[in-house]
Amino acid sequence: MPEKNFIEIKQSSRPGKTVMREHVDDMQESVKTDRCKYIGGSDAGAMLGLNAYKSAYTLWAEKTGLVSDEIPDNDAMRTGRDLEQYVAERWMDITGKKCRRDNFRYTLKEYPFMIGHIDRSVVGENSGLECKTANSFQNSMYENGEFPDSYYAQCQHYMAVTGAERWYLAVFCFPHIYTFEIQRNEKEIDALINEEKKFWFNNVLAKVAPEIDETNSTSETIKEMYPADSTKPEDTIANLEGITEGQLQQYRQIKDQIKELKDLQEKLENQFKSAMGEYQVGRIGEWTLKWKASTKSDIDRKRLKEERPDIYDHYKIVTDNRRFSTESPEELKAKAEKAAKKKEKAKKQ
Repeated sequence: MPEKNFIEIKQSSRPGKTVMREHVDDMQESVKTDRCKYIGGSDAGAMLGLNAYKSAYTLWAEKTGLVSDEIPDNDAMRTGRDLEQYVAERWMDITGKKCRRDNFRYTLKEYPFMIGHIDRSVVGENSGLECKTANSFQNSMYENGEFPDSYYAQCQHYMAVTGAERWYLAVFCFPHIYTFEIQRNEKEIDALINEEKKFWFNNVLAKVAPEIDETNSTSETIKEMYPADSTKPEDTIANLEGITEGQLQQYRQIKDQIKELKDLQEKLENQFKSAMGEYQVGRIGEWTLKWKASTKSDIDRKRLKEERPDIYDHYKIVTDNRRFSTESPEELKAKAEKAAKKKEKAKKQ
């Protein structure tokens, strides 16, 4: 993105920071093709670990090209796009303010890796509007005057790159429209810029992964990066830098504790079921227990495979996967001894 295409706008509230604004003809196509080249508003929450659906690790893998950053279009995304104008119009009705579409790309001259593509600019104010569509089960959160932290980070990011004094948030959560006003916070913007700068230079450009977390997003990203069809032969051993035996021991201890708890849970559940017998509902004090009758339909795969292998083969799904396991020194020793005994026995025969 050459600077000559941009218009410079000096920030009165931020001496030394210059907003760069460029007109974009096809905003959706621009975002789709260029998003791995910068940190956008919707990336801010993921980078900070505030996004429930995307981790910092996944964001890093997308920005470095290790996994695709293309998100398959779905009903939720389509609904959000289709309702954006409706949300903006409802926001104008509620607030009495005016807004208009904004076809510009914003960035800071001093930090060109920070980009903002905003939904709407507010007429007569140095501010913008972010339009969201949420699931109806989240109504209670918005009714309490709360919204996801990732939205807050996104709005502060937009204020950073546009120089805006405030940002408005309008959320359509059927059947309600919730509106919020977020003030510019210089300390938080400075902290956000610093975090985005570290992420961009220390992680993305340096190709050094951020800390690996426990989220499903990270798990799925690692699976995508290292699929079953790309594995090396088993006689080649990985050098596990950064992994300690202490971590492996901790992992096994946790795994054993989980099994013990699951066994205890199953034992208690069997006791409850035995006490209920043929009854579907039981009560102990103020507690209610339910063991309800239900019917489930399934396919007898074994029989189908034996009697109609042609149909079975036609509809079967083959999935490549990788199974993770660990072996302690004691288990490896026992395994080797068992193999030696089996080999010795075979010699005698």
